[in-house]
Amino acid sequence: MKLMRVVGRVIALIALSAAVAGATPILTVTGGQVLATDPSQLGRPSRNGVPQDWSGTELYPGAINPSTAYNFTTFSVNVGLGEFVQVNMDFWGGLNSFISAYDTSYNPLNPATTWLGDIGSSGNFFPGVPSFFQVRIPVNHTLVLVVNNVTPGAINGDAFDLLVEGFIDTEYTDIPETTPVPEPATMLLGGTGFALMAIRRRIAARKTAA
Repeated sequence: MKLMRVVGRVIALIALSAAVAGATPILTVTGGQVLATDPSQLGRPSRNGVPQDWSGTELYPGAINPSTAYNFTTFSVNVGLGEFVQVNMDFWGGLNSFISAYDTSYNPLNPATTWLGDIGSSGNFFPGVPSFFQVRIPVNHTLVLVVNNVTPGAINGDAFDLLVEGFIDTEYTDIPETTPVPEPATMLLGGTGFALMAIRRRIAARKTAA
């Protein structure tokens, strides 16, 4: 079943073709990176190869290497009315970064606490096409995204771009433009739309296949 879900996502990516409209992101990060000067934690989330989706059926994958230190960085944003969140991550080559989502706070001593989901694996399925996962979080809660390196002893993680979109339902209905979304507490701002076309094409492909 998990394999079929992954294959389905790959097929949806291959099916990208039609031009589509862009959505208003709630968080955009350009050129992010996990640095050796960032906080560290012992152990890291395991990668089971299956990204979380709005069904919420994926369970916390557990942690590995509990005696090894890994650096991590966090980004936070209030989701407003966008309780259905899609997190799109474009890795600039390499497989040394992993991203997870949490509700309101993150405890590096117990990464399972408040965990909502993760991307399942490092890197992109196809070069230039961002990987993504989906989580559901209560309205007006703070979404905390944690990016950690996965290679013990790595000085710096791979650079990445990050785009977070919030929707009010599973039909990809955008948050009304009149809804204010507070600025994120910790983020790297960038005026990028690096993944809007790719992600919305993916959304259109899903709607067509439904």
